[in-house]
Amino acid sequence: MQLLTGFSLGCLAVVFLVVLRDFRHLLVGKVFLWVLLAAAAFVSSRVAGQQYQWLLGDIMTTLPAAFWLLCLLAFSPRPRANPVWVVLALYSFIPPALSRPFGGADPEAAWWLHWLGFKVPQFAEYILILSGLWITAVHWRNDLVEGRRKLRFALLVSVGATLLCVTVSLNHGLDTSKLVAGMVGLATLLVGFLLLKGQDGVLLDMQSVATTPGNNEAHHASAIEQTEPAPETDPSHEMAEQLRQLMEEEHFYRTEKLTLKKLAERMSLPEYRVRAIINGTFNYRNFNDYVNQMRIEEACNRLVTEPDTPIQNIALDIGYRTLSSFNRAFKELKQQTPTEYRQSRQ
Repeated sequence: MQLLTGFSLGCLAVVFLVVLRDFRHLLVGKVFLWVLLAAAAFVSSRVAGQQYQWLLGDIMTTLPAAFWLLCLLAFSPRPRANPVWVVLALYSFIPPALSRPFGGADPEAAWWLHWLGFKVPQFAEYILILSGLWITAVHWRNDLVEGRRKLRFALLVSVGATLLCVTVSLNHGLDTSKLVAGMVGLATLLVGFLLLKGQDGVLLDMQSVATTPGNNEAHHASAIEQTEPAPETDPSHEMAEQLRQLMEEEHFYRTEKLTLKKLAERMSLPEYRVRAIINGTFNYRNFNDYVNQMRIEEACNRLVTEPDTPIQNIALDIGYRTLSSFNRAFKELKQQTPTEYRQSRQ
């Protein structure tokens, strides 16, 4: 057991130092550091003395909430924490920490203290873990950064499975120490390898950061410039030019329910090639951002030049299925509704 614990703690320490060195200035990096610290607390709790168990227990109870927040910040195109989810995350570790000194972990304690302090937070932990895995998986196809796509897979398969085992063993008192310690070490090795191999953009969606209100206009100006294809010396110039003509001149972006797969089939190219062109040549990290940028630019032009055309008609013409989805995408890029934009330009 000591050997597995040492192996896992060593792997966690190496990855901790890598994240501390390269991502400590980012919020997602700070959350990742806490995930690693909480995992180390779990591994250490199997060999630590009784006097340290309460502290290690409080730290590792935060693991599901930290994992959910990590997935939200690293893999959601527009990270926004719903207040309900924030409350759920806080409830998953604060009541256990507060009720532990009063014996809330003991099933023989007052039923309300045991249930409100431990049982209900356990359900919250499972919900948070599943939500984090869902966030990681749902945007898989639209992610254009290869390193982050591999990191998604690592988190889904290794870290997600390990975290579920950790949570189940903690909540139900199962003796899976050796199994979980080995899984923690292997999962950490895999994640560390992916972080070292492709650091750029792995933990941060630069596209979403660029569209914050403070630098929104500068981003749009640069995004328009980035739609110019690469120089002719670039081997991918011909494919980039084909994509540019298809999207900008033939307005293929107006296609309803447009996906990367549909675009690749239309160009008769493998998906990975189209993904590489959009990411490497046009510098987009998310497929939906790429499509929405062109759709919203056309919408802006039509809102001004066609003042009598209903907004819903414009939304449907440029590829949105509903007015609500158009309004949401428009406000994310322009920081105002289509109606407000039209009125401000009259």
